[in-house]
Amino acid sequence: MNVSFRIFDKQDIDAVLAIEQLAYEIPWNRAQFSQSLVNPNTLAHLILKENQIVGYSVALQTPDFTDLLNICIHPKFQHQGLGGQLFDYLLSESGARSIFIEVRASNRNALFFYKKLGFELINIRKKYYSDGEDAKILRFSISDKLE
Repeated sequence: MNVSFRIFDKQDIDAVLAIEQLAYEIPWNRAQFSQSLVNPNTLAHLILKENQIVGYSVALQTPDFTDLLNICIHPKFQHQGLGGQLFDYLLSESGARSIFIEVRASNRNALFFYKKLGFELINIRKKYYSDGEDAKILRFSISDKLE
């Protein structure tokens, strides 16, 4: 399997939007991706399989931690280890000691994925999403994994 990574640029938004709309009931829109990509603190990457975009990640880097805003693999390519590879790539590029993410409380597949990666539940944000659903706040801490 020929897998590669590259920077997610604005010319990739159409391909990413197509994946986003297949993967999520409430997907990000073009403006959300565009605004993220112009932020100098954003880390945005693509994962490609045989030179085809099959996934992406968008994260906001701060001096103390990284906030993973969106990570997604095309539904046809899920359960092949690509999400884990993309997360490992983000870790290597960010140099972060801690990564945080908010996940819909109902998104069992994502919660299982993050638990498998080593994320831990640290809090719940009540009615975080526009539809009133709660968010589970998860943290991945590299120091915890090294001990």
